[in-house]
Amino acid sequence: AAISDGLKTNNSLQEIDMSYNEITSEGARYISEAIQINTSLHTLDLRQYSINDALSYNMTVLSAVHHNHTLQTLTLPLVWDDDKRLVTSEVDKINNERTRQGISTLTCYWW
Repeated sequence: AAISDGLKTNNSLQEIDMSYNEITSEGARYISEAIQINTSLHTLDLRQYSINDALSYNMTVLSAVHHNHTLQTLTLPLVWDDDKRLVTSEVDKINNERTRQGISTLTCYWW
Protein backbone atom coordinates (compact mmCIF):
# COMPACT_ATOMS: atom_id res chain seq x y z
CA ALA A 1 0.00 0.00 0.00
CA ALA A 2 2.93 2.35 0.64
CA ILE A 3 4.09 2.18 -2.97
CA SER A 4 0.59 2.85 -4.26
CA ASP A 5 0.29 5.83 -1.90
CA GLY A 6 3.52 7.17 -3.38
CA LEU A 7 2.19 6.70 -6.91
CA LYS A 8 -0.88 8.72 -6.01
CA THR A 9 1.10 11.74 -4.84
CA ASN A 10 4.33 11.71 -6.88
CA ASN A 11 4.00 14.09 -9.81
CA SER A 12 7.49 13.61 -11.24
CA LEU A 13 7.83 9.81 -11.46
CA GLN A 14 7.62 8.78 -15.12
CA GLU A 15 8.68 5.15 -15.04
CA ILE A 16 8.43 2.38 -12.46
CA ASP A 17 9.54 -1.22 -12.70
CA MET A 18 7.67 -3.38 -10.21
CA SER A 19 8.32 -6.62 -12.08
CA TYR A 20 8.83 -9.90 -10.25
CA ASN A 21 7.71 -8.49 -6.90
CA GLU A 22 4.99 -11.09 -6.36
CA ILE A 23 2.23 -8.51 -6.43
CA THR A 24 -1.03 -10.14 -5.38
CA SER A 25 -4.50 -9.41 -6.72
CA GLU A 26 -4.97 -7.14 -3.70
CA GLY A 27 -1.75 -5.34 -4.63
CA ALA A 28 -3.07 -4.94 -8.17
CA ARG A 29 -6.14 -3.21 -6.75
CA TYR A 30 -3.94 -0.77 -4.78
CA ILE A 31 -1.84 -0.06 -7.86
CA SER A 32 -5.01 0.42 -9.91
CA GLU A 33 -6.29 3.03 -7.47
CA ALA A 34 -2.98 4.87 -7.76
CA ILE A 35 -2.93 4.69 -11.57
CA GLN A 36 -6.31 6.41 -11.70
CA ILE A 37 -4.90 9.40 -9.80
CA ASN A 38 -1.30 9.59 -11.06
CA THR A 39 -0.70 12.19 -13.78
CA SER A 40 3.00 11.71 -14.57
CA LEU A 41 3.61 7.98 -15.05
CA HIS A 42 4.48 6.97 -18.64
CA THR A 43 5.81 3.42 -18.16
CA LEU A 44 4.71 0.73 -15.70
CA ASP A 45 6.16 -2.79 -15.60
CA LEU A 46 4.07 -5.27 -13.61
CA ARG A 47 5.26 -8.56 -15.13
CA GLN A 48 5.30 -11.52 -12.75
CA TYR A 49 6.65 -15.07 -12.75
CA SER A 50 3.26 -16.61 -12.16
CA ILE A 51 -0.07 -15.47 -10.88
CA ASN A 52 -3.00 -17.69 -10.06
CA ASP A 53 -5.51 -15.41 -11.74
CA ALA A 54 -3.56 -13.33 -14.26
CA LEU A 55 -6.71 -12.44 -16.19
CA SER A 56 -8.37 -10.83 -13.16
CA TYR A 57 -5.09 -9.09 -12.24
CA ASN A 58 -4.67 -7.67 -15.75
CA MET A 59 -8.29 -6.58 -16.08
CA THR A 60 -8.12 -4.82 -12.69
CA VAL A 61 -5.10 -2.82 -13.83
CA LEU A 62 -6.56 -2.09 -17.26
CA SER A 63 -9.81 -0.84 -15.76
CA ALA A 64 -7.78 1.86 -14.02
CA VAL A 65 -5.91 2.76 -17.20
CA HIS A 66 -9.19 4.03 -18.66
CA HIS A 67 -8.86 6.93 -16.19
CA ASN A 68 -5.15 7.56 -16.74
CA HIS A 69 -4.19 9.54 -19.83
CA THR A 70 -0.42 9.68 -19.32
CA LEU A 71 0.47 5.98 -19.16
CA GLN A 72 1.89 4.93 -22.53
CA THR A 73 3.65 1.60 -21.91
CA LEU A 74 2.35 -1.18 -19.68
CA THR A 75 3.85 -4.63 -19.16
CA LEU A 76 1.51 -7.21 -17.63
CA PRO A 77 1.76 -10.87 -16.60
CA LEU A 78 1.32 -13.40 -19.39
CA VAL A 79 -2.17 -14.82 -19.76
CA TRP A 80 -3.43 -17.91 -21.60
CA ASP A 81 -4.38 -17.49 -25.26
CA ASP A 82 -8.14 -17.46 -24.59
CA ASP A 83 -7.71 -14.84 -21.87
CA LYS A 84 -5.30 -12.82 -24.00
CA ARG A 85 -8.15 -12.07 -26.41
CA LEU A 86 -10.13 -10.48 -23.55
CA VAL A 87 -7.15 -8.43 -22.40
CA THR A 88 -6.35 -7.38 -25.97
CA SER A 89 -9.96 -6.33 -26.46
CA GLU A 90 -9.75 -4.13 -23.35
CA VAL A 91 -6.51 -2.53 -24.59
CA ASP A 92 -8.23 -1.87 -27.93
CA LYS A 93 -11.12 -0.14 -26.11
CA ILE A 94 -8.65 2.04 -24.21
CA ASN A 95 -6.83 2.97 -27.41
CA ASN A 96 -10.03 3.72 -29.33
CA GLU A 97 -11.11 6.04 -26.52
CA ARG A 98 -7.68 7.69 -26.42
CA THR A 99 -7.65 8.16 -30.20
CA ARG A 100 -11.03 9.89 -30.05
CA GLN A 101 -9.68 12.19 -27.33
CA GLY A 102 -6.39 12.88 -29.14
CA ILE A 103 -4.34 11.19 -26.38
CA SER A 104 -1.30 8.95 -26.92
CA THR A 105 -2.26 5.30 -27.24
CA LEU A 106 -1.21 2.56 -24.84
CA THR A 107 1.37 -0.06 -25.79
CA CYS A 108 0.83 -3.23 -23.80
CA TYR A 109 3.28 -6.14 -23.45
CA TRP A 110 2.84 -9.55 -21.82
CA TRP A 111 5.67 -11.51 -20.15
